[in-house]
Amino acid sequence: MKSNRLIKLAFLSFTALSTQHAVAHQTPTILDNDEYEIEKHLNLDIDCGADASALQHALDKAYSAQLVQLTVSGECAAPLHIQHGRFEIINDTGSTGSIRVRHNQEYPQKSAILLNASNVVFKNIHIDVPSDMPAVELKANSLAKFDHVSTNAKSPNDSSFLQFLITDNSTAYFERMSGNSVGVYGSSFVEFSKRSDQIKLEVYDTSAAQSAQSNHFRSVQVAGNGYFLGDNQSNVNLLMIWSKGAAEINNKSRVGEIMMGGQSHFAAYKESLVAGPYSLWGNVVFELEHSTAYNWKAVDKPYSIIIGNNAHVNGKLYPGWSWTGQAK
Repeated sequence: MKSNRLIKLAFLSFTALSTQHAVAHQTPTILDNDEYEIEKHLNLDIDCGADASALQHALDKAYSAQLVQLTVSGECAAPLHIQHGRFEIINDTGSTGSIRVRHNQEYPQKSAILLNASNVVFKNIHIDVPSDMPAVELKANSLAKFDHVSTNAKSPNDSSFLQFLITDNSTAYFERMSGNSVGVYGSSFVEFSKRSDQIKLEVYDTSAAQSAQSNHFRSVQVAGNGYFLGDNQSNVNLLMIWSKGAAEINNKSRVGEIMMGGQSHFAAYKESLVAGPYSLWGNVVFELEHSTAYNWKAVDKPYSIIIGNNAHVNGKLYPGWSWTGQAK
């Protein structure tokens, strides 16, 4: 009887640990029925002022909790590697917390923070990095939310440099971001929920991105079966669509300059607006559905599809599907 009880405890211990995606564990609570209690939410204060490596140490542990909130104070040392687990990393009430990669060292890790099969929320945090180092990279089906996260990540010589890399079937949500650059690759997805501005966005390799409402992008580039939707009064200064990429704007959204080529697709719906200018190469699809285009110049592209339904073009209404946009 006693041996059966020990076997049962060992099995329950293994089950509880396996559900936490972790490498170490804190002491669980044993109930009367011999099962471990899994806390829903665990709050921990992380004092990086006392120990700069405290945040990484906390992330390396396993917890008997579904969600671990780490409230940081002081300057936390990076790079950080987050493997498995579900965390919230937030600043303290005095906003004294930050994450920093020292500028006088070499690091094998490409980014300041690497998520691998993890679920993490970052809130009100600044990420300080040397030149040419991205702030955060998501891999292996990771999920992250960035709420008011800032970084000085930049490259003085590489114009294609991006601060946030969402890759390998991962998903990210951005809110209250400003002046950031984001790359989405490898069948990944990104959503800008609200209150983000001056964003540079690139969507490639069968990935997708969405602006849910009234965000502002200085540029959006889509290619390689990538897709972008600008919805609910979103605003894009420069939209570039290449190589079987597709982009749409909807519900009073706006695009300034458009560049298209290589069997690409663009559409504007529900009182959206395109200001121009327009640069079209290859065979493209350009559609206006109850929307408006200014500064349009007729094009001679017989193999392209350029159409509009109840479209307003250069101040003139074309009822039904009467607008084609082709040169006469």
